Amino acid sequence: MTYKIPKADILALAIKEALREQKTVISQARLTELVNAKLKKMDPEYAASEERVRRITLITKLAKVEIQTRELEARSRNAPCPVCGKKRMRKIQNRTIFDGKVTLGYKCRSCGYRTGLKRSVPVRYIFNAEGIEPVQLEVVKGDPAQTKL
Repeated sequence: MTYKIPKADILALAIKEALREQKTVISQARLTELVNAKLKKMDPEYAASEERVRRITLITKLAKVEIQTRELEARSRNAPCPVCGKKRMRKIQNRTIFDGKVTLGYKCRSCGYRTGLKRSVPVRYIFNAEGIEPVQLEVVKGDPAQTKL
């Protein structure tokens, strides 16, 4: 089965269209289904993964993303963000009364994901597009790369 990976702007357009029709999507898998259906209308060979749809949605700020997590027994460490993939998360620190520093957790500078001292992992993403203006499409026939916003 062959497929083509759409460029980021085409994927963003498909995400906007999917979120315009359904303002709130309660799972990453469901959003990917909706987006892939829109992509198939542009080109039957287009396909996008769940992770890429989530990251493009976050980068382009097409929707507010609520991240539900669960805690693990393992301690957090300054690792790449599990949501957007940025290299390092920023330490959240507090000063002690003895002028020392205590690490309370970590926060991603890019997407805002937070974790405490116990490592938490994302288990559900809720995408909410309330307040996003409707998309105005202008598609040049024959080439979906010529789509204009």
